Amino acid sequence: MPHSINGTGTVWYGHALPDPDGSVVVTEWLALFFIPIIPLGSKRVLFVSDETKWYTGTRHQYTAQRVPLYMPHVLKAYGIIVAIFLVLALLL
Repeated sequence: MPHSINGTGTVWYGHALPDPDGSVVVTEWLALFFIPIIPLGSKRVLFVSDETKWYTGTRHQYTAQRVPLYMPHVLKAYGIIVAIFLVLALLL
């Protein structure tokens, strides 16, 4: 399960290839301040239930199965990062 503090750590980005059972493909990233840096792999995730506990917030229970790295997620993430840096470079 991904874990980050203040956006630094591992995170899941993307939501692709939905199956009839409700599972989707997500890509796990090493992130720095919410910016995906290195893709660690992709997984097919099926969220089983959501629980809300007053002391921890929402907890997701899921099952995950490793799948090959989903390249459209990687290309999209890097494309968005490049576009943001280009816009910032033009503005500054």
